[in-house]
Amino acid sequence: MRALINAYIIHVTLGVLVFLKGWHTFDKKKWARIILIILFGLEFLIYTYGFFFYRTLPDNVVQLIRVMGTSWMLFLLYTGGLWFITDLIYIFVRRLLKKPWYLNRQSRKFRIISLTIPILFVTGVMINGHYKFNNPVVQELRLNIEKPVEEFDSVRIAVIGDMHLGWMINRKHAKRYVDLIMSQKPDLILFVGDIIDSHIEPILDQDIKDELVRLSAPLGIYSCTGNHEYRYDAEEKIQLLNESGIVMLRDSVVLIDSAIYVVGRDDKVILDRKSTEEIISENHVDMSKPVIILNHTPDNLSEESEAGADLALYGHTHHGQTFPGNIATEIVFEVAHGYKKKENTHVYVTSGIGLVGPQFRIGTVSEIAIITILFRN
Repeated sequence: MRALINAYIIHVTLGVLVFLKGWHTFDKKKWARIILIILFGLEFLIYTYGFFFYRTLPDNVVQLIRVMGTSWMLFLLYTGGLWFITDLIYIFVRRLLKKPWYLNRQSRKFRIISLTIPILFVTGVMINGHYKFNNPVVQELRLNIEKPVEEFDSVRIAVIGDMHLGWMINRKHAKRYVDLIMSQKPDLILFVGDIIDSHIEPILDQDIKDELVRLSAPLGIYSCTGNHEYRYDAEEKIQLLNESGIVMLRDSVVLIDSAIYVVGRDDKVILDRKSTEEIISENHVDMSKPVIILNHTPDNLSEESEAGADLALYGHTHHGQTFPGNIATEIVFEVAHGYKKKENTHVYVTSGIGLVGPQFRIGTVSEIAIITILFRN
């Protein structure tokens, strides 16, 4: 709830600042100011009503308000940032030329142009970002694991992270995701957590389970837990996923066709979760066979590589989701998105197929990863 309140405060603050920018720009245009009042006032009333009374509204209305509110907030953030930069440049240049630099002395033409161009630019960027969210890409990767597997010489794995199914990522999205996964004809499907966003109610209300049960793969479907699995109704959500055919591995191991180990770590919100080495040791994992680790957060890649994993798969980062979040995650994580070879371990961090909040991918992509592993026979 605290996160929602903070988001609401940020939303309103940005709205006021951007409104004042427009009000200043159109000081001589009464009709433009009336449009500003109607636009900002209507958005504020709708968003505020949805924020406080969402439990009394139909689900489709709540969905619409949330999409509108998060999109508007991102628009305000980008345009407000560009206007701030424009004003700083204006002040710097005017002072350099030793001319009056006060913002209230800008010409009307300059004010309108400096207001309009960022709006058009941000609108274009957001249209492209929404398209990228709605059209996930398939990242193909081929890896060699120098271990013999008698049963087959290769395996095609679909790796999916961060679906965040719920109110924002609804059944329509779930259907599209399942269709995309199944069209790749994977031998094995592996999730890296955060399949469900927060509450279980939208999953039940929309019968999203009916989409998940359509997933199938010859070698099975497995997942570790993510931090969002533990946000509200944790055991109910994990049970629902198990019933949907997605085997949730919580500090546990499965041996597939007596050939490949898949180790699923519990999310790090479980403070007493076991280390990778403990899980491998306690389950008597035969390290002569290929070992794949599922771990939601890529905050300590060395733990998997030192344990002798052949392939370690992660999610969680969303690669920042929207700029400049991608830059921030590159600073925070050793690998924020993509592939790396760490010692003898192949590492892949997926940017995820779903999202949290605004439905845009700006500077990042929505994806599933198809990893084909070739074994030494």
